[in-house]
Amino acid sequence: MKHLVRLYDWGALISFSAMMGCILIEVLFRNVLQMPTTWAEEASRLFFIWSVFLGSASAWSRGAHIIIHVLVSRLIGRVKLSFKIVVDVLTAAFLIAIWVGTILIMQISYHQKTTALEISISYFYLGLLLGLTGMIIFHFNDMIRTIRKFSAPTEGI
Repeated sequence: MKHLVRLYDWGALISFSAMMGCILIEVLFRNVLQMPTTWAEEASRLFFIWSVFLGSASAWSRGAHIIIHVLVSRLIGRVKLSFKIVVDVLTAAFLIAIWVGTILIMQISYHQKTTALEISISYFYLGLLLGLTGMIIFHFNDMIRTIRKFSAPTEGI
């Protein structure tokens, strides 16, 4: 699992660096050379989307997304674990629904091309699909740990 997290980390870092490189090229060409590029804005948008969703999967693996603990912090023991399992199942259903929807959108938009790069719009959604795949894997890994805690004797809770 550590290697998969590292892969998402590197993917997000490379995508972010590529986005910054495209923006730098566009600024230099537009403002210094007075020759705006036709592709840099579109490419930077693609890399931005990829960096956001690959980074989101990486953050999910670390539990770094914003969580509201108002109700959960007041629960204890098996009730707390039961509540966490219910929330985890609902979250998994939500992530899977978005994942399936992303595949459908990719199929619909496959033949649509971007203006400047002339690549399929589906490549923009591919970043979302890969990010969601990571989030689902990391979420199920966390769910398995929670279920094991729930199955364990109650003394350690």
